[in-house]
Amino acid sequence: MTDLSKPHYGIFSLSNVPPWNTHHEVVQKAIEQIQVADKLGFEEAWVAEHNGRRYGIMTSAQLLLAAAAASTTRIRLGSGVSRLPMHHPLRLAEEYAYVDQLSNGRLNFGIGKAYDRLEFQAYSIPESERDERYEEVFEVVMQAWTTGKVKFKGKHYQVPGPGDVADEIELFPEVYQKPTPPVFVMVSASEESLRMAARRGFAFVLGQRPTRDDVSRLVEVYREEGRAAGHSFDSIDENIARSSQLKAIHVSDNREQAIKEYHDGYMWYVGILTNRAKVGLGIDELTFDEYIERKALILGSADDVAQELADFHSHTGLGGLVAWFDAGSQPQEQVLRSMTDFAEKVRPQL
Repeated sequence: MTDLSKPHYGIFSLSNVPPWNTHHEVVQKAIEQIQVADKLGFEEAWVAEHNGRRYGIMTSAQLLLAAAAASTTRIRLGSGVSRLPMHHPLRLAEEYAYVDQLSNGRLNFGIGKAYDRLEFQAYSIPESERDERYEEVFEVVMQAWTTGKVKFKGKHYQVPGPGDVADEIELFPEVYQKPTPPVFVMVSASEESLRMAARRGFAFVLGQRPTRDDVSRLVEVYREEGRAAGHSFDSIDENIARSSQLKAIHVSDNREQAIKEYHDGYMWYVGILTNRAKVGLGIDELTFDEYIERKALILGSADDVAQELADFHSHTGLGGLVAWFDAGSQPQEQVLRSMTDFAEKVRPQL
């Protein structure tokens, strides 16, 4: 398990397909990055799921996590996020339980409601049902994992369905981690999602948009909501230590070289409005320098990045950071070099 007395770092994979990459290249890149992160000592790998858009071609996070589980030994594997309204709840519980078993208990279950209207239309799911489906799916998954069986009848889902074969369904396989794999709430822009995490005693991962002052304020919101819900100071502090914020990161020889290397891929990605909104960067189109000034991404030499991260942890109180080395599908050799420099030159300073 992660040592919560020290900062912890993850990587993030969104599987972008810009014009200069093929689908096959992007799929292979994601697996290799997680394998390398495992060897370099990163604590977590988070993978996002989307469909119908070039900015993310992983439609079910559990597919990539299963592949990663079979080819890594230590790194924790997280869904960032699993879009609960897009999945049948029993199938979701079964598949993530399998990933938990396959990984020997390294699953982090990151949950979200989904935001892209195209994705709802693609699967013929009314957007108006999003919140209700989210709650029902989560209830079924937790019931399956904690009891080993499901008997549920809600507004949108019934498990088992009508029939005379069974009045409840047994979960196979059971989860490896008891009572359940740890749950993380992904928070892009909604303060209510953060408050929900605090009330239920879950850790969280913030999107990129909040500034350090914003994050510091949100951490206090989390504390207040958690205390109001009756959670202990120790449990709240532990969850904050387990929580992270997503940031694009690039380590190079110096700041000028880092800017030159990271610019094109990153600007392709944020040039799409829905991408900026997705990761919490807002709707305004900014220059690359403005993204740097707002600390939406952190880049430079190992010393530059180490100083920025030391300031980040000190100011925000968060224990972790999810580093996105591959925003916009950067050249793989560059990504792996940056990850290695981060592990070997940045982390020792922290």
